[in-house]
Amino acid sequence: MSKISFPDFWKFYKATPNQMEAIVLLESQLPISLLSEDAAWVKKYREPEPVPDFETVVPDAALDIIAEFEGFVPTVYDDGVGVPTIGYGSTFYLDGRKVAWGDPPITETEARDMMEEICEKDFWNVISCEVPYWEDMNDNQRSALCSFAYNLGANFYGSPGFNTISGCLKEKRWDDLPAALMLYVNPGSAVEAGLKRRRKAEGELWIT
Repeated sequence: MSKISFPDFWKFYKATPNQMEAIVLLESQLPISLLSEDAAWVKKYREPEPVPDFETVVPDAALDIIAEFEGFVPTVYDDGVGVPTIGYGSTFYLDGRKVAWGDPPITETEARDMMEEICEKDFWNVISCEVPYWEDMNDNQRSALCSFAYNLGANFYGSPGFNTISGCLKEKRWDDLPAALMLYVNPGSAVEAGLKRRRKAEGELWIT
């Protein structure tokens, strides 16, 4: 009689009536020690899967300026326009779930990991394809644009309301870019002062 391989056997499990009845039969014949909450296989089965390390291609300069101006908040907060936000300005978790009111707090390490991975996937990878002359820029210039995009949207280039900065990039008028950045500060709003500091820092990073 050939021996059954459990991993192969359970590949065909579909919760059909016969399969469910077979499970009941199997359970009735197993030693009680194997059905204990403390059984080694139960503990291993319930053990969280390891999360692979994520190494981002986004320069430290971009991550640092984003972290500085977004600021770390461990609990869910209002981003200023009613959107639930957490950590370093994240509105989504790494598994794709939207941040929701009432979510539990996260650690600073968790927030940084979220920010780095989301920054690369949802911002860096977008602007690197959309912004012209990307390969001609140095890391500080790319970092300044990444911070700008993280704050105002990954698809800013060529979008309505971003004509000035889009024109500077399209025509490679790079000397004009720090001044162009300063146009995007929401004048008269409660966040104007903070955005002015951020745009100034991005402009300084651009010319470094």
